[in-house]
Amino acid sequence: MRKILLLILTVLCMLLIVPMAQSQVGTAPLRAVVDRDFLVGSIHLPAGEYKFSFNTETSRMYITNARTGESVSVFTRDIIDHSGPPDNKLVFAQDGKDMVLHQVWSEQAGHVHDIVHGTEIKELQ
Repeated sequence: MRKILLLILTVLCMLLIVPMAQSQVGTAPLRAVVDRDFLVGSIHLPAGEYKFSFNTETSRMYITNARTGESVSVFTRDIIDHSGPPDNKLVFAQDGKDMVLHQVWSEQAGHVHDIVHGTEIKELQ
């Protein structure tokens, strides 16, 4: 009887824990080399190799410098298009003298992650 109860509790825990863990993972991280300094919101990032990872439950994107390990996070909006992005791509726009990251297209996720900026950054038209 004790073994059956333990087995049932184990199965119930697995049914609860696995979906929660999967929802935190989101899609596979993207890697990209950015050849010049850029802004994400008001945060300045140097040129280099970056990993872009996503948490779809909290609408956050994490940008990690592959060399230094330094990381920033920003809020994103998902832009859903039934055809989905054809590939992985970073979308920048010039704002004065600064290059600003606006979107990350994710083929794996099947949609575009649009970065939520403050009023200091002009949005894409």
